[in-house]
Amino acid sequence: MASDASSLILVRRPDGSVEELPVERIDEIDQITAVTGSLVWVDVRNPDERLIANLQREFDLHPLAVEDMRKRGQRPKLDTYEGAHMVVTYEVVPDAGDLSEMHLFVGGGWLLSAQWGPTPMIDAARSRFASGRTGAASSVGQLLYSVLDAAVDSFFPELDRLSERIDTLEDGILAGDPAAHGLAEILALKRRLLELRRVLAPMRDLANALLRGDLEIVDAASTPYYQDLYDHLVRVLDQLDLYRDLLATVLDARLTVASNNLNAIMKRLTAFTVVLMVPTLIAGIYGMNFEFMPELDWPLGYAFALALMVAAMVASVTWFRRRGWF
Repeated sequence: MASDASSLILVRRPDGSVEELPVERIDEIDQITAVTGSLVWVDVRNPDERLIANLQREFDLHPLAVEDMRKRGQRPKLDTYEGAHMVVTYEVVPDAGDLSEMHLFVGGGWLLSAQWGPTPMIDAARSRFASGRTGAASSVGQLLYSVLDAAVDSFFPELDRLSERIDTLEDGILAGDPAAHGLAEILALKRRLLELRRVLAPMRDLANALLRGDLEIVDAASTPYYQDLYDHLVRVLDQLDLYRDLLATVLDARLTVASNNLNAIMKRLTAFTVVLMVPTLIAGIYGMNFEFMPELDWPLGYAFALALMVAAMVASVTWFRRRGWF
């Protein structure tokens, strides 16, 4: 059976040791989970149709859950089927900022995770589980928590990055240069915050549903961990709402600065119009004169008219400069 090389099976034995098996040995899951105290994590990457069919047969996955795997693009949710629970969650990929979707299936003593993109935080959780060191998940409820907690933690660096971009926008706008930070960047940030909230709000509801203890996979020992998970999601959503308010303030400040700059430009244009209107008025009055034109009886008439225009322009410019219009 062809499969992604990064897909594998991790088996935690009752003595705490962890064994790594190739995904081709998936048929052995029933025998492994039949041993009390065993815990299995099956992690598959980019599963093809043949692998999905094998997973459905081995874990008795519900057809609707399999349909969601094929279509993807699901919102975070918790679906309960007979014998298994399905969880859809997302991780933020560092640097790229892409949202990587992951489907989790949880049953008695086993966890199946299907991924279609890079998930470095989940990979770190998998490495910790594979190491078998003290503190690693010892029940399927704790294992599910470790995966969800890694996914939630991936949002904090993204929020820090967005905070820095908003701070840069604020500094640029307060410096009086709104043109350097266009509306396109502000609107792109707003869309990004909305995209993150669209994912995080259902994830909070998902954590709340797990915290209520309605599912057998979350035992009393795991409840404090899910409380911590819920608190993290609430904190992330509070930061998102704060950044949305800050971004709205930045947008208002940018529009205000742009309006003030436009008013300043209009004042300058008005001042230039008045300055140029004075010589135009003098020239117009002389131009309508057919009998007493200055140059007919006075050789210095043109020089006097030009000097009068210059003096009027200088006086106008001086008046406007004193009032800050230039």
